[in-house]
Amino acid sequence: MSACFDNVVRKIERAGGKTIYGWAIWHVPGLYFEAEHHGVWRNRQGAMLDVSPQLGQVAKILFLPDPDAIYDPKQFRSNRLAPVDDSPLANEFVALATARNQLLDAYRTGEYVVAMLSAADQAELNRIDRRLKDIWETAAKR
Repeated sequence: MSACFDNVVRKIERAGGKTIYGWAIWHVPGLYFEAEHHGVWRNRQGAMLDVSPQLGQVAKILFLPDPDAIYDPKQFRSNRLAPVDDSPLANEFVALATARNQLLDAYRTGEYVVAMLSAADQAELNRIDRRLKDIWETAAKR
């Protein structure tokens, strides 16, 4: 996300309200669902509004509140993925994307990647990324 937690804090400073923690849910038809740790602003009237710009001119997001998903910059929360169905392509995509996240998460301190990947891990990341791209292109042709 685009600094959603900081964006909400700035909005609260200007307009009051509170942060609602949870997950932005993304859906890629034919492949997967992805939950990304996110925060939105609850205004004084109780409406929840996303005050962070989204990539690709997304006008709305699906947001799942989760009071246990409080933001802590020292504890990165990796995205959660699930296949849309039991197809081999969707399952392979989710397995690879999960492996990619786990590889990168090993290099995180808090919310930042703090070291360059080892040569072996970079080679594995490149292999994963190539296969993810192939699957993405195959799914787009359907």
